[in-house]
Amino acid sequence: MRHLLAAFLLTTACGSKPPAQAPSNAVAPTAEAKPACSPTPGDAYDAQTWIAKLCDPRENERAVTQLEQLGDPKAIVPLGELWLAQGRPARVLQVLIGLARPLTPAEATATFMTDYETTGRPASWDKALLFLKRALAEVDVANPRSVDSAFKAAAALGEAKLGLDTLVAFASRPTTKHLIAAQVGAIRAIGGFAGERDKAAAALVQLLGRDVPAHPWTATDKAQRRSLEERFGIHLAVMGATINALGQLRVDSSALPLVLAMYRTPELFMQTRRALVALGPAAKAELQQVLRGKSDVVNALFKASKLDRYCGDHGDQPCQPLSTMDFYAAAVLGDFYDPATVPELLAALERPPLPVYFSDDAPSPNTQHNAVFDALRKIGAPEAAAPLRALWTNPRTDLLTRALAISAYAFVARDEAGVAELGKIAADNTADDTLRMEAASAYARLSRNTKDVPLFQALAAKYLDAAAKKAKLAAAEQPTVKAADRELETARVALDAMKAKLRAVTLDDTKTTDEIQAVTAATRGAEDAFKAVKHKHRDRTAAFKMHDQARKSYVGYARMFQTHVARIEIAARCKADAACYADSLKATPNDVAARNKKLIKDLAAWTPEEKRELADAALDRAMLELGKLGPTASQYTDALLDAAITDAALPRQAILLALPKIAALPCSSCDAKLERAFKAGEGKPALANANLETTVLRSYFSWAK
Repeated sequence: MRHLLAAFLLTTACGSKPPAQAPSNAVAPTAEAKPACSPTPGDAYDAQTWIAKLCDPRENERAVTQLEQLGDPKAIVPLGELWLAQGRPARVLQVLIGLARPLTPAEATATFMTDYETTGRPASWDKALLFLKRALAEVDVANPRSVDSAFKAAAALGEAKLGLDTLVAFASRPTTKHLIAAQVGAIRAIGGFAGERDKAAAALVQLLGRDVPAHPWTATDKAQRRSLEERFGIHLAVMGATINALGQLRVDSSALPLVLAMYRTPELFMQTRRALVALGPAAKAELQQVLRGKSDVVNALFKASKLDRYCGDHGDQPCQPLSTMDFYAAAVLGDFYDPATVPELLAALERPPLPVYFSDDAPSPNTQHNAVFDALRKIGAPEAAAPLRALWTNPRTDLLTRALAISAYAFVARDEAGVAELGKIAADNTADDTLRMEAASAYARLSRNTKDVPLFQALAAKYLDAAAKKAKLAAAEQPTVKAADRELETARVALDAMKAKLRAVTLDDTKTTDEIQAVTAATRGAEDAFKAVKHKHRDRTAAFKMHDQARKSYVGYARMFQTHVARIEIAARCKADAACYADSLKATPNDVAARNKKLIKDLAAWTPEEKRELADAALDRAMLELGKLGPTASQYTDALLDAAITDAALPRQAILLALPKIAALPCSSCDAKLERAFKAGEGKPALANANLETTVLRSYFSWAK
């Protein structure tokens, strides 16, 4: 039957009459689809000439190319019929899609389509629609060309904003590894149907409710794990595309389904986070209900799926409580920068810290408190200052919570309350190191007077003195190191000479086997001697390396305290002057070094990289202060957006924290400029986290209009 249909379609494309009883799914020929095969050549610039050649197996490939170059939409239907007749090759469908697209005069000129250089070319999706729908509705999973055509058709329907029902039906089919790419393409296309937003979102929500397959870590053997990994990977691909599409549509009714998806597939948290933030107030309200413990649907999910406990990968261990519900809700709430969410976040801090998950039976390093403190830091609401200060000043609070509270405190406090206590912790040699580091950073982010600089000068001096002592010890080892280096180099030269001799002997036809074997043995002896000298060299230089590494570490600690000086200097100098803080965006490392040369005595010895870190610290404090000034600093929004295109992670993060606090809404330039910042950071590992935060902030500005 398939062969008969193909023959029918081919004769139809060549202008023959169809049989009286044509198959119901055949494409009826139209007035534009009646080319006649003719041995006489026609006008090479007339599409009809090449349409007539589509039926000739020797000419149709060239004809497709020529029709693509001419760009005449009258070829759409004949190409569609050829596509059906030839087993649905993706190349033919791609040309058909290209002819259906509209062209501006500029685009026509750029592609040498002279017929449309003046007027452009209107869209002809109506002519292509039937073929695009059939590419999806009649996809043959066993035919790679058909599957590839389905992928291209899904993208084209999304571009044309046509065929929503067809896309939904195709996306809703059971997913296999053969169909996954095309179905993901269809889901992405559905996300672009802004004109049918509610209908599209409803279909996507249905997809989002699919059962989650067993996780690979539940497998009992390698074969089962491979099978589960394939199924789970396919599920994640479909769910990820669905979540992204819902974030694009921004329909309030999808807020709760997305919250549920966040817990059902935490592997997709970043996509879900962006989608929820893009929804805006509706998602925020759902998350607040979750933190209050009043989301009946979420509570029911946790009870049914036991998401609030870990009982071993196979359910064979004593169950341990988890903080999954609070952690994810708090993490996303911070992305709304709304002080109204602070009460729920503070209430979550009163619950005992618990692991978020277990991996290989080991608890996660973070608890829900990490997410709460991070959210409070982002929001920067002064209402959180007193509760946070009460936490870190209480010696009965566990050390990790105290350190996290100190870290967030600097971003919410609006005065110097607690600065003295922070200084004491930073200077206390008996205090926990993590606590001291966080206290020093918070002290530097809150102090507004250079009279506080001596604390950092004293701390840095201790480490610089220790570095100097290690430098002397390293210098004392230099004669030994030099002697060891000479001995190693002598052995290396001898080995290289023997290797060269061996190469020469093996290439010399006059040498006997005994001569070659003798040189080979000598070379092995030289290699053994070099290894022995190298081992001896390692032992003789170990003391120097140990002292020199310690020296570098001590200098690094000293520089950390010294860079804090720049944070205090800029606050003392700029006070409440927004313009002064904004100027830091243009300051060079040398500019910042010049402003701090009286406060940091050894700046002349600093490397360029160390001076850059000093400038980064000054910018970090400047952005913190701009954020605290709020909308009164909105005139500097574009300056911050332009400066976000940086290769330095700390400045990018500082700018991203300040932007939502100062930007007037709607922010017309935020989306495009944040996209530029994201593109500038792509492929740069140091900016990976900052780039993720950039995409989330773009989602925030997409609804905050």
